[in-house]
Amino acid sequence: MRKIGAAPPRAAGAAEERAALVEGLTRAAANAVPGTGPRGGKMWAPRYFVRRTAWHVLDHAWEIEDRLEA
Repeated sequence: MRKIGAAPPRAAGAAEERAALVEGLTRAAANAVPGTGPRGGKMWAPRYFVRRTAWHVLDHAWEIEDRLEA
């Protein structure tokens, strides 16, 4: 979430994490996030963040499927 300018809440539940994520994506979509992070790293576009997150979830689903077949 930091790559889109959102601060993940500490020791929070799913609802708090989702709210922080939606807020971060909203700000990133409105171009309210600087192009680089505090240490000089490039921030991600909201579209890239969603695509990469979806791939990550799909990869986990494939791993679970592989374990069930073995």
